[in-house]
Amino acid sequence: MAIFWHSVETVLILFLMGAAGYWLAKREILDSGTRHKLSRVLVEIFLPSLIVAQLLPAASGSDWKSLWIVPVMAFFNLALGMVLGALTARTAKMKDLTSPSMAAMAFTNTGYVPIGLVVALSLSRAFSSLGYNDISRGTGIVALYLVIFSPLLWLIGYNLIAFSSLREMNLKKCLTPPLITAFVTLVFAFTPLHKLFISPGAPLQFIFAAASMFGDATAPCALLLLGANLASSEDREKIPAVFLFHFSFAKYVVAPLLSALFFMLITKAVSLEVTPVTALIILLEGAMPPGLNLIIICQNTRKHLAFMTSLLFWNYLIALPFLIIWLYAAYYLINNSRFI
Repeated sequence: MAIFWHSVETVLILFLMGAAGYWLAKREILDSGTRHKLSRVLVEIFLPSLIVAQLLPAASGSDWKSLWIVPVMAFFNLALGMVLGALTARTAKMKDLTSPSMAAMAFTNTGYVPIGLVVALSLSRAFSSLGYNDISRGTGIVALYLVIFSPLLWLIGYNLIAFSSLREMNLKKCLTPPLITAFVTLVFAFTPLHKLFISPGAPLQFIFAAASMFGDATAPCALLLLGANLASSEDREKIPAVFLFHFSFAKYVVAPLLSALFFMLITKAVSLEVTPVTALIILLEGAMPPGLNLIIICQNTRKHLAFMTSLLFWNYLIALPFLIIWLYAAYYLINNSRFI
């Protein structure tokens, strides 16, 4: 039972930090202009630094060969989300929302919310059996998800919302600073070059130290922005309760269950050994709410903005109790399952 209450506390940490951003936005301290500039700092400096600080030691470790399961699960969750999104719109009898529903179901918040959870977990003694140091480096696993989701969001997600052809896409939008950093970091991690940064007496260790300090600001900054961006009610529209129920059931019950089942089956089929933290993050990634970048795409395309803003607002509230449930379930499964 203690683990359940620590799961509650972990999610409440995220809630309080998001609530602080919501409050700052309502007081116009984090107004739209400030949020835009802070978002640029987050994307240009904090998140790339976090990726370097966490992905470099994680990928260059002795168990890096087992990390192939991360992109496999990312692709599975993406495909599953698109199928469930289409089914949700059909079962709710709102076929006109099929494309944005698919985008919202498939392209989840694979970065900021999981990073916040990892940071909160690293502060919890209840999860010490998973390995404190391993938890604190768990954001390296989250970074691998970003390598998959970031370009596909702007290719497939953008196309779903804009109803444009792939030939009209601007590929430069895919090359975001976090994505470029992730690719470069992986090149360094899988070659002897990583010794320049993280080996004992490394000549460029000061760069890694600076990246670690900047990276520590990612979670609080991202969660403040998350709450602040949800505070705006100007662009919301009323979503039918039947659609919201169908979407939430598929997003936080069906999708995590199927994702967990697929993960257990594939690890059993290939006799794959993964660390407890890797398993924990993979299981939680299947229960994440939609990504906030979907709102940016809707703003750029001038389509479905009111629908997407309202859908994300309600989803981040609905997701809170389910995150508690799935965090507890993932911990229990890891410690009691014969598959993991």
